[in-house]
Amino acid sequence: MPELNEQCIACRLHRGEASAPGGTIHRYALWVLEHILEPIPLAGWLVLKPVRHVESFAELTAEEASAFGPLARRVTAAMTEVIRPAKIYLSMYMEALNAAHLHVHLIPRMDDTPPNRRGPGIFEYAREATASRRNLADVGLAVEIVSRIRLLLET
Repeated sequence: MPELNEQCIACRLHRGEASAPGGTIHRYALWVLEHILEPIPLAGWLVLKPVRHVESFAELTAEEASAFGPLARRVTAAMTEVIRPAKIYLSMYMEALNAAHLHVHLIPRMDDTPPNRRGPGIFEYAREATASRRNLADVGLAVEIVSRIRLLLET
């Protein structure tokens, strides 16, 4: 079992103590892909993280780092096919409370997204969902997206 952290939500997900809508989309040797946890800001907002607890990009092994680019490209291609967004944002973090685990948000931005919610403004959806403690998107739609992306990544 790779090195995990007891308090880290990403590590808790890896241990099966919590789950994202639709469950794990795909688990590679070194990386795991899941939907963002509830409350859901947008259906199809995915999170890619190393299996091993890593708190900075520099801590990745050569194998983890070299797998990241091709994997991110493959996932965004599947997202593009399933969701048909105008763009997909990738944003990497490793500092949130109980989420110091390096994780990359893959966020679909649709054509009808208001200008003030584009670019960094897309995170307003996450703040709103968290503050209101309610899903801003349909969980059933998120699960359907997860299922369709899983099928594409398995082939």
